Amino acid sequence: MVHSSFHFFPGLPIHKSKDLINWEHIGTSILVIQQNEKLTRDPGNVICRPEQIRLYWATTKINNAAKNEVFTGGLYAPTIRYNDGRFYVVCTSLKGTINMPPDLDFAPENFIITATDLEDPTSFSDPVYFDFHGIDPSLFFDEDGRVYLQGSWIHGYRKTPATVIRQAEIDLSTGQLLSPASDIWSGHTGKVPEGPHIYKKDGYYYLLIAEGGTHRGHKITMSRSKSIWGPFESFEGNPVLTADATQACIQCAGHAELFQDALGYWWAVMLARREYGASFPLGRETYLTPVEWPEGEFPNFAPVKLEQELNRPVAEKVVQTSFTPVSLDSPSTIYLRSPDLDHYAQSGIAVFLTPTKSKLEAPSGTMTFVGQRQTSLNSIAQAILPVNDIVTGNIYYGLTVYKDPFRFVAMEYSNQDRCLCVKVQETGKPMMTLSCLAIRETSSLQLSIESSTQSYSFQCLQTHKSGKTEHFKLGEVPSSALSGDDFTGTVYAIYASGDGAPVKFENFQIRN
Repeated sequence: MVHSSFHFFPGLPIHKSKDLINWEHIGTSILVIQQNEKLTRDPGNVICRPEQIRLYWATTKINNAAKNEVFTGGLYAPTIRYNDGRFYVVCTSLKGTINMPPDLDFAPENFIITATDLEDPTSFSDPVYFDFHGIDPSLFFDEDGRVYLQGSWIHGYRKTPATVIRQAEIDLSTGQLLSPASDIWSGHTGKVPEGPHIYKKDGYYYLLIAEGGTHRGHKITMSRSKSIWGPFESFEGNPVLTADATQACIQCAGHAELFQDALGYWWAVMLARREYGASFPLGRETYLTPVEWPEGEFPNFAPVKLEQELNRPVAEKVVQTSFTPVSLDSPSTIYLRSPDLDHYAQSGIAVFLTPTKSKLEAPSGTMTFVGQRQTSLNSIAQAILPVNDIVTGNIYYGLTVYKDPFRFVAMEYSNQDRCLCVKVQETGKPMMTLSCLAIRETSSLQLSIESSTQSYSFQCLQTHKSGKTEHFKLGEVPSSALSGDDFTGTVYAIYASGDGAPVKFENFQIRN
């Protein structure tokens, strides 16, 4: 299974499972595979080399401040297929501009990447681009050897209709379209049809799409045809799945994919978000639900729930409850946009970051920033800063829970001011300093961010040069401050900004 990664590198993480319950981010250590080419390739991710795709212009913009809509460019909605010994991943890279205005759409670039071994980063090709002005590409391999591309063609998101599902035959080796891109369905409601996938079953081509917009109102609909080119007849029972107009915790369900397991059972995966009132900082996550697909009929989707009772074999979930050190050679470790990997080094439990002048609030470009995704609503991130009074330059560094440049909270230490401050950035608001702690005669600071369904709390354990320790609670921020109609989830990261020598962090670890 492959996922969107937006403005983070490495891009398009790949997970595998033998039971659909326990998923592993695939890949082995960079240091083992690459030997002397440390940190130039990342296993377990389709975009595993910085030069494959430049994410410098994976810009973030405030689309609608009143609705708390924040849209981020980068890598969107990949589809993975396997055919004749080779994996194919098709995806869209959305590019923006500096100070991008709300009414300007991102510019889409669509590409194909192939691999024969998903666990070997040297197996992944460079991107082959193809001409399609849209998003959400998918591939269908027909029985006669022809390959068809489907996608959501963009007329303009402030136009009516905004999008339509188009299809073309494609040469995967060159990216050349072998037929004109033709409209095949405008959806059941006609509102922003996207995320198409085609399946052939019982003599029909079934077309599954998402529509209604990716937030509230999101839904999954289907149609079918005897011909790959249509006409596609809309299912009268549409939508086949939606959380709209319900009070369920799981909302915004849509953009699904159907598959059949080794025992013949049908399932669907889709995106949705967990809402606890106005708090949903993890954004859109992947969900699994059972499907029944009778012969000659449209499939029947079970509602998406946090817990399901199933009349089919299900494995036990293995729950990780201990802290996991964040190492630079982990496939789950991520950087902001297109990183300069020479600015990162690790020795045992110590990570060294060379600061850059760019800051957390920069909407494009990159900065010295490394972390991992928050995957649980109840989680803790910690890092130790060995405070050195001799550090030269003017440097701001610390631990952050980061959504995007318009929404983050940072525990930031200034070597010039010798002060630890908690800074809060919310959409459309000036940055606020929640609290500050003067640092004197100190050998180290252990920074801690703890999350719950409703808030993030910020704490510091200060170790004085005398050996004495003091614990400080530096404040709380509601999770709603990092929630909104967006695409991405939160990341725990350490970072360094300014001008000076490398700074040292120890024991950066996360418990999700």
